[in-house]
Amino acid sequence: MLKRKFLHVWLAFAAVLSCAGHAQNDAPPGASAIMREVSPGIYEIGQIRLDQKTRTVAFPGYLNMNDGNLEYLLVTEKGNIHESLLASDVPPSDVHFAMLLLGAKGSGATSGDLPPAQIDAKYLKTAPKLKGDTISLAVRWKAGDVERTTPVEDWILNTETNKPMERGPWIYNGSMFNQGHFMAQLEGAYAALVTYPAALINSPRKGNDNDQIWLVNTKAVPAVKTPVEIVITLLSVNHPTPDQP
Repeated sequence: MLKRKFLHVWLAFAAVLSCAGHAQNDAPPGASAIMREVSPGIYEIGQIRLDQKTRTVAFPGYLNMNDGNLEYLLVTEKGNIHESLLASDVPPSDVHFAMLLLGAKGSGATSGDLPPAQIDAKYLKTAPKLKGDTISLAVRWKAGDVERTTPVEDWILNTETNKPMERGPWIYNGSMFNQGHFMAQLEGAYAALVTYPAALINSPRKGNDNDQIWLVNTKAVPAVKTPVEIVITLLSVNHPTPDQP
C-alpha cells in the first residue's frame, strides 16, 4: 500500500520540484534518497526512518545550543544556526517527502506570505496564522548507556512564565514555494518557534509572535553537539475541503 503511495507521491513531488528548479535553471531540491522497506511497515529514506504503524518520521541531528535566545527549534547548518536549539544535515525536502507519505500535507502559504529577510516585531505582529496537520515533536538521546526521550518543549524555556514551553501539538504547515524555490530547503528551516511560513513546522503557542521570550532550558539539555534523534509523530490530518477557506 505504502509502496504504491510512494510512487504517486514521488512523481507528484518530483514534478513540482523539477518545474520549480527549471524555472530558476538550477537543480531541483527533490527527495534525494531511495526508499527501502527494512521490516513490515518500516521504511528508510536516506537517514530518515518512517514507521507507518506509529505514524512517525525520525532522523538524526544534534544539540546545537545549550544557552541563549532561540527563534528556531531545528535548522540545517545553512539555516539560522546561531538561534536554533537543534540542527541536522538531513535535507528538509526529504523530511517533507516522508511526511507526505504518511499523509500530511499542510496548508502551505502563498508567495505573498513570504516573510522579510529580517524577522522583526512588526512582521511577527502581522504574520499569517498558519494552518496544517497537527504533530508532536520529541528528541531521543543517550545519557551514558541510557536512552532517553523527551518532548522538545522541555528543552525550551519561556521567560514570560519562567517555565518550560507548554507541551502540545505543533503545526505541520509544509513550507512554501517562492520564485521556483522550496523555501524550507533554501532557508534550511525545519521548525520555527516564532511564526515563519518558510519552515516546515511552526508553533501555534502563545508567544509565537515574540522573538525575545524563548531561551534554551540550560538545566534540561545535554552537552552541545550531543547526537539526538528528532521524532515527528503525525497526530491528525487536517485537509481543507472545497467548502473551507
